[in-house]
Amino acid sequence: MNVRKLVTWSAVLALVAVLLWKLHTSHFDWLGFWHACRSVNTPLLLLAVVIIYAGFPLRAARWMLLVRPSLPPGTPVRWYQLIGSQYIGFAALAALGRIGELVRPYLVGKRTGLSFPSQIAVVAVERIFDLGAFALIFSLNLLLSPQLNSLPYHERFRQMGYVVAALTAVLIAFVVAVRLAGPRVASTAQSLVGRFSAKAGEAVREKILAFRDGLRTIDNTRDFVLAAVYSLLLWVTIAAAYIVVMRAFPSPVHNMTVAYVLLLMGFSVVGSIVQLPGIGGGAQALTIGALTLLFSVPKELASSAGLILWVITTMSVLPIGLVFAQVEHVSLRGVTEASEEVAAAR
Repeated sequence: MNVRKLVTWSAVLALVAVLLWKLHTSHFDWLGFWHACRSVNTPLLLLAVVIIYAGFPLRAARWMLLVRPSLPPGTPVRWYQLIGSQYIGFAALAALGRIGELVRPYLVGKRTGLSFPSQIAVVAVERIFDLGAFALIFSLNLLLSPQLNSLPYHERFRQMGYVVAALTAVLIAFVVAVRLAGPRVASTAQSLVGRFSAKAGEAVREKILAFRDGLRTIDNTRDFVLAAVYSLLLWVTIAAAYIVVMRAFPSPVHNMTVAYVLLLMGFSVVGSIVQLPGIGGGAQALTIGALTLLFSVPKELASSAGLILWVITTMSVLPIGLVFAQVEHVSLRGVTEASEEVAAAR
């Protein structure tokens, strides 16, 4: 075992020890926690997994839409041939963490014959569509759902809705500006950031230009609208999975309205983006915190719901991802290392 692995495992063991001590001193009811886990409606959880799985064909169709203009005429690649790459890629992300993010663009590049950098650019575009679709659903829920008025800080949530809507508009304006005048936007951003760090300014410029290259794959209004529709449908399936998981638990989690669950999804998504320093787990932490502080769910039930929600939405792709990896003769570790090497050689 090398020094890096020794330090990593020592940090993990120390963290586990601290967490166990915190749980011991906080009088956490482990019996209540396990009772909450055992009381869930298993068929509903299985239904939620099916709903999560149903989102991956939408991801494949959107990706094919984004790479189609770059494919040579007559290339025999169809959207359904990219479904396996989506499952395998997210399984690698679930199993290996952030380094697994490179697997999807690597596999799609191999499948389509397109370059790895071009697929990294597609990932950037894909994230923008995801962010826009999520922000639209989240902000509309905050602004239009009267049920949120009964929650603590409901006025703050309304204000948050306006902020998210405004940021969504800014995001759309940025995308349009990059699509129409990418080099000028990149140069402007480089000059602004370069006042603090020349290296950071150059990095920002390169990322904007790479994003512009990804946007070039959308060469007409029809494809843009289709990509937006696919993104909205994808996030509707994710929201449906959240709702079904909540219905699988006993009251008061079971009684949460759709508006409440969409608000909870917002906390979970923000937590997954803003990971806890060094250890991750932001999605679970914010989900459990929201359940206990906003919806007055007992902490044992909230912990059970937060953990199982994370398993369903994040880790449930592992079995089907491994199946596709076997069918397509892909090693998660091997393809991750290969994609890292390609990325490092760019």
